[in-house]
Amino acid sequence: MTAKSLKHWCHSVLPANFNQVSNDTSKIQQFLIDNIPEKINQGLRVMNITQDEILVAVPSPQIANYLSLHAMEIEQQIREGLNLDRKLKFRSMPESIFQVETHASVNKTRPVPPETVDAISRSANWIEDDRLKQALKSLAQTLRQK
Repeated sequence: MTAKSLKHWCHSVLPANFNQVSNDTSKIQQFLIDNIPEKINQGLRVMNITQDEILVAVPSPQIANYLSLHAMEIEQQIREGLNLDRKLKFRSMPESIFQVETHASVNKTRPVPPETVDAISRSANWIEDDRLKQALKSLAQTLRQK
């Protein structure tokens, strides 16, 4: 796939308002961080914005409940400060969902037993397709060398 077709594909699957929603998401995220006490805004993430609502993920049900109790005041401040008139919805999602795991090393594959290598080699002799036969023989030879 060429870069041009990939770019075209990306544009074709994105909603028309993607850039606007992305900008609004960043603005709301920063607004909430700036205006909600630090103990509460840690781990808070704006997940999505639709025509009707702003979905915000928080790290615990207690924080979600607390923010839901004050949702009307926060909505009013967003309406006045950012000129966005939407309902706020808070959902608790553990912070671990947002953390990307990296694996330090990949486990090496176990060696293939010699009996299996011999079976692959013998089976290759029964194959009529020459390309497949050569591929299986090559595989057996590679596995013997490891």
